[in-house]
Amino acid sequence: MDLLTNEKFLIPLLATLGASLSVIGMQFISRYFQEQRQRVYAATYILDVTYRILFSEITLKKHTITPHIKATMRMADEDMELINTALMDDEFDILKAKPVQFSHLPNEYKVLLGYDDIELVQMFDSLLYLYENDINRTDLNRFVSNNLKSAHDFISNTPEKRKDILYTYYDYLNSIDHESNRIIFLVNSRILLSLTKYLCRGKFSLFSTCQAINAAKKIEKLLIDNKDIVPEEEYMVNVINGGIQNEL
Repeated sequence: MDLLTNEKFLIPLLATLGASLSVIGMQFISRYFQEQRQRVYAATYILDVTYRILFSEITLKKHTITPHIKATMRMADEDMELINTALMDDEFDILKAKPVQFSHLPNEYKVLLGYDDIELVQMFDSLLYLYENDINRTDLNRFVSNNLKSAHDFISNTPEKRKDILYTYYDYLNSIDHESNRIIFLVNSRILLSLTKYLCRGKFSLFSTCQAINAAKKIEKLLIDNKDIVPEEEYMVNVINGGIQNEL
């Protein structure tokens, strides 16, 4: 008798096949939901970290870097009262703490995000690199330690030497300010827009994205509240084409 027409064989076969397909289907659905949650988590994590980095950079720029740049230019014009105050209060010695490291996003989550939009992962990695790179801060602190720690030694220099030291200090501050501008620009012109679009895709309609959206709104509000120091869209173009390159 043909096995395909034998009920004793066919019914168990179909039952086994149906059960197997059901298990495979359930596993597929379970994996789909798990991976979607991981994508949402990755996007939420990146937005949360982006907000913390942006808040840190804006605070640093407004309350430390910019005031010190302005004060340094006054001191370079031989404002001795301001120089004495800065030396006595150790005001030159700033940015001692190292940047916080954010390393709690599992690689498999980043891979899932990268499958959808590799540029998102690349932008986040660039943001972390810019934020965690403390070469200029280290060089600044070393310079301060060698030249601006002793009030007696600094005042004993000639006016020309004092001005040279202060201009070098200004250059370090300006480099750090440029790094802050690059971070703020990257968040404002790239990361926020890209992640907001990513989360608004229909693929996440079954999943809660409230935390991610709230983090995006916090970033947007922070940028609006500090729009006076947010670099314009042409900022990086001007940087690339500025300086010596503009003369070539």
